[in-house]
Amino acid sequence: MAIATIFWALGDPNRFKAVKLLGEKPLTVDELRLKLSISQSSTSQHLKILSEAGLVSFSKHGNFRIYSLRKEELKKAMHFFDHLWDEGLEKLKTNLESKNE
Repeated sequence: MAIATIFWALGDPNRFKAVKLLGEKPLTVDELRLKLSISQSSTSQHLKILSEAGLVSFSKHGNFRIYSLRKEELKKAMHFFDHLWDEGLEKLKTNLESKNE
């Protein structure tokens, strides 16, 4: 999944909070709805976007969908920032070394 899609999906405060909650434990739509204090349809819409971004998945248990965080996809976004950090440190190191010569 494209990193930009992941960041876009996380840009909404309710979706960001849902990811944080699902990082703690898998939850049903209704459990998320209650924790987010939004309607069932809004919760489902947010979960659809998070699912399309590859950040959540679900399993069916009877009539319930249990959503869980796909941590490996979230790690891709974290890797993006790690790479920027490493690249920035390497440039700083090069600049400092060239000034010391």
